[in-house]
Amino acid sequence: MAAPSDATITIRPAVWPQDHAVATLLLHHYARFLVENPAGPVNICLVDYDKELEQLGQRYVEPHAALLLAFLGDQPAGCVAIKLRPDRPGATELKRLWTEPLARGRGMGRALADAAIQWSRSHGAESVLLDTVANAMPDAVRLYRALGFAETDRHNDNPVDNLLFMELRIGPG
Repeated sequence: MAAPSDATITIRPAVWPQDHAVATLLLHHYARFLVENPAGPVNICLVDYDKELEQLGQRYVEPHAALLLAFLGDQPAGCVAIKLRPDRPGATELKRLWTEPLARGRGMGRALADAAIQWSRSHGAESVLLDTVANAMPDAVRLYRALGFAETDRHNDNPVDNLLFMELRIGPG
């Protein structure tokens, strides 16, 4: 079902356990996209993914992390995870940015990324890190570059080949 063109975009942190079903649905769609993507073995980053989904309410909890949910009107339309990096003081990591097809072309990806950046600032971060498979997600890479993210050195142990590591300096929180 398509959302009306004038539907309002709302982004808010997930509330556990009430939002577990919506969050799981969105993240299943994200995983399916990765598995079905012809741009290479991107599904490697889904190791232990079912366990991650079961533990959403423990993994993405304030004040150390959040899963931001986006709605177009009353329809679930996207999500992004953001977490503090205890191994890198002053940094957060953006993960699992996803927009549903019904929300594409409406600025939802940018709105979610902006919300994650704002969350990072409000939690004292000076930089936002991410990794992505550029061949599988060229639209995401264009968005990240437009937001000011730049390529950087590896900052995690993600085992996927050909990852692009990026960082956005956001200054003192």
